[in-house]
Amino acid sequence: MKNLTKIIFSLCIFVLLQSCKPVRAMINNQFPPLSTTDQQYSSIEANFNELKDFNPHIGSSIDKDLILKYLPVEIKNEAESYADENFKIKNIELPKLSFDKQGIFSEADFTILSTKYDIEIRGKFSGVTAVSTKSDSLYLRNALSSLKIKSILFIKKPKIPRKAFAKLVTPLLKKYIENLNGQFLKKPTIVYAGWGDTYKLNFRKMFKDPSLEIIGDSTDISRFTKRSSIRIKPTGISIMVELTKEKPAMNLLPAIQTKKRTEAELTKIFQMFDQKYDQYWTSVFDPIDDRSLVVTNISKSEISNIFNDALSKPLIVKQKLTIPQISFNQKLEVKRGDIDCQNVRTNFSYPDFNGDTCNWSCMKRICIFGVCKKVEDPICASTRAACRVKRETARIAHQTARETARIAHQIENETKVASCNVWRETMDFLALGRFKGDISAEGNAAIYLKSFNFNFDLSELKLNYSGDVNASLKSNLEFKPVDLGHIFFCYTDYDKKFSSDVGINIPYSTSKISVTSTRDDNNLVLHIKPDKILYNASINPSPLHSLLLDPQFALKCPISKILNLVVIGTAAANFLEMVKLAPEQELLLLGKVNGSYGIDEMQIAFKPITFKINGERKESLIFWNAKSLQFKYLKP
Repeated sequence: MKNLTKIIFSLCIFVLLQSCKPVRAMINNQFPPLSTTDQQYSSIEANFNELKDFNPHIGSSIDKDLILKYLPVEIKNEAESYADENFKIKNIELPKLSFDKQGIFSEADFTILSTKYDIEIRGKFSGVTAVSTKSDSLYLRNALSSLKIKSILFIKKPKIPRKAFAKLVTPLLKKYIENLNGQFLKKPTIVYAGWGDTYKLNFRKMFKDPSLEIIGDSTDISRFTKRSSIRIKPTGISIMVELTKEKPAMNLLPAIQTKKRTEAELTKIFQMFDQKYDQYWTSVFDPIDDRSLVVTNISKSEISNIFNDALSKPLIVKQKLTIPQISFNQKLEVKRGDIDCQNVRTNFSYPDFNGDTCNWSCMKRICIFGVCKKVEDPICASTRAACRVKRETARIAHQTARETARIAHQIENETKVASCNVWRETMDFLALGRFKGDISAEGNAAIYLKSFNFNFDLSELKLNYSGDVNASLKSNLEFKPVDLGHIFFCYTDYDKKFSSDVGINIPYSTSKISVTSTRDDNNLVLHIKPDKILYNASINPSPLHSLLLDPQFALKCPISKILNLVVIGTAAANFLEMVKLAPEQELLLLGKVNGSYGIDEMQIAFKPITFKINGERKESLIFWNAKSLQFKYLKP
């Protein structure tokens, strides 16, 4: 009995399996194999048309190995995660992808369960992947296009005829595939190429000197996709994008009228498209090596345009200007011929004799019996006589002392003159004292950057600018005579402080600056080093002229007679011959301020693009090539 039951059960299973063949055939008839030749031809034709008068700025390439790593897994995971009330994919093999003539095709074996109808369907599906761009990302959207059922296993015998069952299941299966495609549509595989990051330029970060004050209006730079062209070939996917400043209108593409195309026609148009595509690519972008998985090229000419737009508004660069303090302490020496030793003589002076006058009157009036007359008082007369003798003795002593002093003074003068002559004859230049001082200047400088104009390959910058300098010159000058300097230089120490203001205008000019590049860690840095702006100015009166024109100087310093203050320019020149100063010290004393100021260096940094594939980050390397800025992520 048990053996009979087994035989009957096996027979039923055989009947069920045999009976599914007509059902499988009827369902397969509703899912005919898809021919994509016409669609491929239409895609090539549309992208070929985009190349007319094309001016590409962005070129990205995704190697097929990268797509093969992510896309099959995405298809498998999404398919296995979706179910409706009728069907659920029990298992799907990892899809196999192929790339050819503007198409990405996939196929995989699958097993679908339906608990509602108690069946298990096994077969193979075919699919295509649509490629599109949005912003700076590539979107890969998968879709099941056809399937072929290999077997249907009825877990329970159907209650309706096979033909009716096929008619019931087919629309449900189509609905399931349609919903599954909708699920694929919601979750595309996204490759972020990141070219939009290069549009961002913060001009304040260009100036690395923290002491600079940058004044200017920020400019937002936007670029939009004007048109693009996508190419799919066995090596992978390429996209070229033409950018525009203005946001383009959303024009719907006209429907392309297609007709039945042959494989030969498809091959011919793709060869023409492929050749034209390569011509555009090589004219703007640099070659891609075989090690790259993802590459984004940005043409240097477009980067130049972006920079010129971003820096089109005037900038003002302000900085503090300081001329370091210059100090000096030098001997003041005169030529031997400028010294007249007779000037060491001093005038003789001696106090006048100041003895008693002894010239008082000794007469007095006497009256006797009414008769009055004047008579000399003998005692008074005797006293006066004694006084006069004493005064004369004192006068003679004073005269003797004066003559002695005069002779001694004359001897002293002669000695001084003799000593001076000896001193003068000893050397050609005679030190009279020291000239001390310090001079400094500080102020503000401004550079007015009118416009930046980078050339097409970013090798040179034409910079239009002007500028001004406003500075204050402060000086402290001091004379310290020594020895005979108190006679020929200054009688006493003399010092004077001066302060002067100066304003300098730098006329409008144009400078051509070479642009170089270096690496800083993973970043690429452009270096722009403008030439310093030279300036010179004269302050009138200068510190030295102010000193020589000071009335106190003429009173306190007899050297003013040697200098000939009548002609102040000559006097200044004569004075500078008396001290040994460095050239820059002399210029500052004469009020000549010169130097240079400007921007040490401007830098523009490019950071590597972080490519993202479904959110997984891939850090790129950055290269400054002949035609383009190239970011690439290499194969491990």
